[in-house]
Amino acid sequence: MKYFFDPHLHVMTLEHPNLLSFFASLESGIPDLITSGALSPSYIVGGGKRSKGSSLLNRITNTLTTFEQPIGATFIMMEDDLKGAFESREEKAPRPEKPYISDGKLHIRSLVYDKIGLCPLLMDFSTSEIGKDSLYYPTEKSVRIIDYIADTVEGIKAYQEARPNGLFEFFPFLGINPPVHDIGFIRELLERFIVIEKRPEDQRRFWGIKLYPPLGYNPWPDDPTERDKVELIYEFCSKHKIPIVTHCDDQGFRGISAKEAWKYTAPFAYKPALERYPTLTIDFAHYGWQYNQLQKGPLAVISSLATRTPDSLWFYELTEMMHLYPNIYGDVSFSGCDPAFYVQLSNYINNLERDEERETVLSRTLFGTDFSVHLIKVESYTSYYRIFEESPFSDEEIDRFVSVNPMRYLGLCD
Repeated sequence: MKYFFDPHLHVMTLEHPNLLSFFASLESGIPDLITSGALSPSYIVGGGKRSKGSSLLNRITNTLTTFEQPIGATFIMMEDDLKGAFESREEKAPRPEKPYISDGKLHIRSLVYDKIGLCPLLMDFSTSEIGKDSLYYPTEKSVRIIDYIADTVEGIKAYQEARPNGLFEFFPFLGINPPVHDIGFIRELLERFIVIEKRPEDQRRFWGIKLYPPLGYNPWPDDPTERDKVELIYEFCSKHKIPIVTHCDDQGFRGISAKEAWKYTAPFAYKPALERYPTLTIDFAHYGWQYNQLQKGPLAVISSLATRTPDSLWFYELTEMMHLYPNIYGDVSFSGCDPAFYVQLSNYINNLERDEERETVLSRTLFGTDFSVHLIKVESYTSYYRIFEESPFSDEEIDRFVSVNPMRYLGLCD
């Protein structure tokens, strides 16, 4: 059985995010939103050309469509999209000549896959009290992850019942945000929901852990109580070989200020944890891409323009850690909305001096789409596949990114 993996996507309804925590994070109001880079054209619009009839409003509306329906319906919609069920509404949107799914298999370039492994990443939008000292109507602590778990499991079940012969198989990841939970609750989440020894059973349906620093996750806090929480997660994941994925670009949904989010999100923020737990398996999502020009040195930008290689400091922190630790990965989710990203990544790999350096990066790179978040920059799930298909990587490298490497990352090769 040959698997094609999308190891980074999100499915949720409007009930799951916590918008109050986002607005509460804008401590200095609009200036904080602007300096964070969230309004950067390179983040919102991307590098591709847009048709005259297209607009940011259309993209936002398209994105919200996936939030307005049950999770199971979204899975069905995604599969139908890959089957060519929808008509493009943008003149120059990337589209394959033939649908990716045909004859009961997924076809991309010369490669054929029997199944599509999806890793829906649950975000833990649970929050502590908001606005206790500042809001007229403050909110109580909100634990949202349990309902999100139930909705995801129900969505997977709904898809499986509707598509008994469907191509999708599911390897969901459980989001945990330690600052808003006590250590007992975190232990319960791990013991109750995480798959052990690669055998899903009962409520153990989640194959990995999703961490999200912009919601307040500090990879190595100084506070002893908070340190105990994160070490519980690291010890559990090390013992049971559970993969972790952590957000790693300078944008995204935030529950803390931009500067604090950047501090926790930088790959090197995990160095103390990796020194203590060097065999941790961690995927740094979005390949450490940075959109905010304030975080980039002018020399790095100039060099990038000249060599067509990445200019993000976090990208180089991540690749350095790939060489230092055996189970560090990077995925191309969201960053791959811009075809230039793949050119820069390919050039970087090809410019490495030693074969073993190139091999390390090639063996630690994962595909990923960041559906449905990526719909703000590309027209569809199919469009993201097409941009990836047209990247400068060889078929053998593509197969590594979508199949060989994700299988190893998930521990399915053991």
